[in-house]
Amino acid sequence: MSDSNPLGFVSTKLGKLFKVWRERNTLGLLQFLYRRSMEKLRGRMSYQKWVAHDRLTPADILAAKRAIEQWSVRPKFSVIMPVYNVEANWLEKAIQSVRNQIYPDWELCIADDASPKPHIKRILSHYSQIDPRIKVVFRPENGQIVAASNDALALATGDYIALLDHDDELAVNALFENAKLINEYPDADFIYSDEDKLNTKGKRLDPFFKPDWSPDYFHACMYTCHLGVYRTSLIRAIGGFRAGFDGAQDYDLVLRVVEKTRSIYHIPKILYHWRVIPASVTAGGEQAKPWAYTAARAALEDMLARSRYPGLVEAVPKRPGFWRVRRHLLGEPLISIIIPSAGKAVMTSDQPIVALENCLRSLQERSTYRNFEVVLVDGYDIPDDILATVKQVFDGEAAPHLHLVRCKEPFNFAHRINQGAANANGQFLLLLNDDTEVLTPDWLESMLEFAQQQDIGAVGAKLLYPDGKIQHGGVMVLGGNPGHAYHGFDGDHPGYYCSNLVNRNYLAVTAACLMIRQDIFQQVGGMDEIFPLNYNDVDFCLKVHQAGYRNVVTPYVQLIHYESISRKAGLQPNEWETLNQKWKRYFTKLNGDPYYNPNLSHRSVTFELF
Repeated sequence: MSDSNPLGFVSTKLGKLFKVWRERNTLGLLQFLYRRSMEKLRGRMSYQKWVAHDRLTPADILAAKRAIEQWSVRPKFSVIMPVYNVEANWLEKAIQSVRNQIYPDWELCIADDASPKPHIKRILSHYSQIDPRIKVVFRPENGQIVAASNDALALATGDYIALLDHDDELAVNALFENAKLINEYPDADFIYSDEDKLNTKGKRLDPFFKPDWSPDYFHACMYTCHLGVYRTSLIRAIGGFRAGFDGAQDYDLVLRVVEKTRSIYHIPKILYHWRVIPASVTAGGEQAKPWAYTAARAALEDMLARSRYPGLVEAVPKRPGFWRVRRHLLGEPLISIIIPSAGKAVMTSDQPIVALENCLRSLQERSTYRNFEVVLVDGYDIPDDILATVKQVFDGEAAPHLHLVRCKEPFNFAHRINQGAANANGQFLLLLNDDTEVLTPDWLESMLEFAQQQDIGAVGAKLLYPDGKIQHGGVMVLGGNPGHAYHGFDGDHPGYYCSNLVNRNYLAVTAACLMIRQDIFQQVGGMDEIFPLNYNDVDFCLKVHQAGYRNVVTPYVQLIHYESISRKAGLQPNEWETLNQKWKRYFTKLNGDPYYNPNLSHRSVTFELF
């Protein structure tokens, strides 16, 4: 264990505030502080209200015990707990949280890592004597958490193992909910739940309501964390915990587990309580346990070395525990950038500009990836002088090519995208609105890193309004209503558990900037032309997701979006009804957006409880 570094923590905070002040001046800094304070206060108040409403009643516990008696499968859980020098009261609370479980078929496997404090052996010996389900091994020498965890694992005889830290607590229904899921899904190899934190006074705070399995978000952070439950035979098959990854041994474990199974399930309930104490990562961040973050990075780098898509790991600045995994590009494939346009003008803060000219100039002048072609699709309505200017943008360039595809039919966005795809030569398609402007030079490489992976479908970007507010950072479908996450928030808003700052899976992305492999586009039949204006991108992404691919948004790709200048905004008659009627069965099968959480509010995509 290590003491936290309050000076380092304060220094980091002051550095961030200075950056905000430098960018926004004094008034902007005050507004920033006020908004963040109100968000935290509202979140804390909401969670206390949620906790009071969510508490199990005696009737709930009785019903659970009756349900257990009817189950045909009674899995046994081995709770693995390495121990080292923890305070007596926290250790006893951790043990009691296991003994208080509604579900009785468990064993607690404890390995003490040669703790010098005398109360450790006394407490562990006492509990092993009063409850035969508690097994204890005392290591003769300190070997760190991996060695202790493996010794605890060696004691396990259960069907599944569950990981518990020596100063945390399981919710009383933790093992019951896992056993319940296993009865419904006996193929389950890996199960994780939502979690929150406990302060030293026992008050619950800071919940983390997680998405269902999201591989790309997992590569950004160890979000599954607690409670993690794993099939024992699978853990033993991969060799248990690995030496050299102390502090991130569970991250390394899961990175290897998910390479062996797709039977991954999420229980959207708070089943685990982290204890917030000074020496904990939950309290002190990077200053508390710097080796934990070093080990996490090493685990990701080792995962990349095993992957068919190798690459490198970058730390997210000032966000300890969050990472950017970058994949090396496989060759230099041709990207076909499909742009429907009418060549209209848009008013900026400075002057009116022709959106198409501005878009093409930005991608031509700022893009570091050069093997692309532009497929421009219009309805014979781009003025000749603008076409001439557009051609001049590419004048003298040998690599990029500009193809003009003309449609006589009335404007139908889906149809024009399909026509563009039919005339594209690239292995990859990039759907792009003409009212966008490239900001990040390596945008094509950053999207291609994902689109080249066989399991990934649509890849989206972070789109900002000209004033820097978020227009798009991912689309969720809540109750049949598609919505953009954090729409209208400041562009640098971190989002829920940094979801606006790191790569993250979403059910859908906007077609204003969407990359996908040509073969997937053809496999799902392109865009459905029954959606001429709205929801064609949501419908398309749902088809891609239904076909077994996952969609992802990378915030490292940023563009300005001068939204809705090419056509009138607003829904057309029956568009919403058409979308929901078409996808009614799939929405029922998904049982909600898998990348959101049923505990969070469906009023808007802001990840709030109420």
